[in-house]
Amino acid sequence: EILRDKGVITEEEYRQAIEEAKGKEEKVVQEAKAEAGKQSKLPDWLHRTSFFGDLRYRHEGFYNSELGNNQPTRNRERIRARLGLGVNISPELSAKLRIVTGDANDPISTNQTLSDLFTRKPFNLDWAYITASPWQTFGLDKMTGSEKPMASFTAGKFPVPLFAPGNSELVFDGDLSPEGVSEAITLWDHPNGFVRNFKITGLQWSIKELSNNSAAQFFNAADAWMFGGQAQLQVAPTESTKLTLSIGDYGFQQLDVIARERNTNSALMLTNTVKIRGRGVWGGSPVPAPPSGCNPTATVGCITGFDGGFNVLNWGLQFDVPTPWKDFPFSLFADFAHNTDAATNQDNGYWLGVRIGQTRNKGDLRFTYNWAHTETDAVPSVFSYSDIGKYGGTNVQGHILSLDYVLFPHLTLTAKDHLVNWIKRPNGTPNGQNPTQNRLQLDMVLAF
Repeated sequence: EILRDKGVITEEEYRQAIEEAKGKEEKVVQEAKAEAGKQSKLPDWLHRTSFFGDLRYRHEGFYNSELGNNQPTRNRERIRARLGLGVNISPELSAKLRIVTGDANDPISTNQTLSDLFTRKPFNLDWAYITASPWQTFGLDKMTGSEKPMASFTAGKFPVPLFAPGNSELVFDGDLSPEGVSEAITLWDHPNGFVRNFKITGLQWSIKELSNNSAAQFFNAADAWMFGGQAQLQVAPTESTKLTLSIGDYGFQQLDVIARERNTNSALMLTNTVKIRGRGVWGGSPVPAPPSGCNPTATVGCITGFDGGFNVLNWGLQFDVPTPWKDFPFSLFADFAHNTDAATNQDNGYWLGVRIGQTRNKGDLRFTYNWAHTETDAVPSVFSYSDIGKYGGTNVQGHILSLDYVLFPHLTLTAKDHLVNWIKRPNGTPNGQNPTQNRLQLDMVLAF
C-alpha cells in the first residue's frame, strides 16, 4: 500500500501482489493442516514417550601392589552402555524401563570388560518401575492448595531414591537398582524463606525370596528385606546459599542369606565379617572362594552367615555456595554411617569432600575430592561403592580425586584416581604389608 500510494507501482500491480500473497498464505495453511493430519494419526502414547541413555568408554589401571599381596600392574578396557525408555501416561502416572551392560550376578556394577576374543556382550534389565502421584484424583490439590503433587509411590526395580551428599556412595553404590517399593512425601516446599523443602522417603526393598529349601529350613531363615527411610531438610542460610541435611535408618532383615549367597555367586564382593563353617570368622578382605558344590549346612569352608547384623544409621550434609565465577560453584559435603547391629567395633564409615565447578556446558570444568573411610562392618559390602581399592567393599580408607571436563555438548572426559589402604590389616597379609593401592580410571561419557 505504501508503494502504491507513492506511485511506485500501479493499482493493477497492487491487486496482483495482494492476490499472490493470499495464494501463498492459503498454501501455507493447507500444508499446516496436512501436517497436523499426519501427526494426529500417530499413536497418542508416542507423544508421551522419550528415550534416554549414555555410553561410557573407560581405561582402568591398577598400580602398585595389591593390598597385602604382591600382584603385577593390571590395565583393562571397559564399556558401559545404558538405554532407557520413559512413558508419561498422565501428570499422575509414569513408568520407566532401562537395560544396561554388565554381569547380571553383580548388583553394583554395569561395567563390561572388553576381553574374550571379541565375543558378544550381554544386556540386562536394570530398571522397570511405575510411579504414581494421585494428587488430583483424590482431591489432595484442593485440600492442600498445591497443584504440584507432593506425594508419590514407586514400585518395581528402580534407582536408589535417597539424597546422597556430593553423590556419596558410602552406603549404596550409584549403580545399585533395588527392588520393591518406595514412597516419598514432601511436607514443605517453598522457593523463599529460610526453610525451603522438607521431604520424607519410605523404603521397603525385597532383597531375597527363599523357596522351601534345606538351607532355609536348617538356618530357620526367612525372606531378606530392607525396611527404612530418610528425612531430608533443605534450608537457605542466605539468599544465595543452600544447606541440605538428611538422616536415614536402613534396617536389613535376615541378611545372612546374602552372606550365604556368596557360596555360589562369585560376583558378590563380600568383605564384611562372616562365619565360615569349620574355620571361624573372616572379615576385612574378600572372602576366599568357597568349596565347589558348597553346602552351607555341612561343607567345611562354606559361609553360614554374617557375624552380626546390619542396621545402618546414616547422616548427610551438603552446603552449596556460589562464587564470583558463576561457572565454578562450590560445595562442601559429608556422609556418615554407623551400624548399630555390628558384632565388631569396626562399625563406622564416612565420606568427606569438596567440589568446585560444574558440568553443564561446553568447556565446563569440575574438580571433586573425597576422603573415604569405611570400616569392615559399617555397611553391607555387597551394596556399597564397588570401585574403591582393588575390589571395592569395606575396610578401606583413602583419597578419591576426580576431574571432569565437558569437551563437547553431551560429551564429558573424566580422570578419577583412588589411593587407598586397609584400615585394619587383615590376618594373613605377608610381613605386615599395607601398601597404597592406586586405581586410576580415564572415562569418556556420551549422554543423550
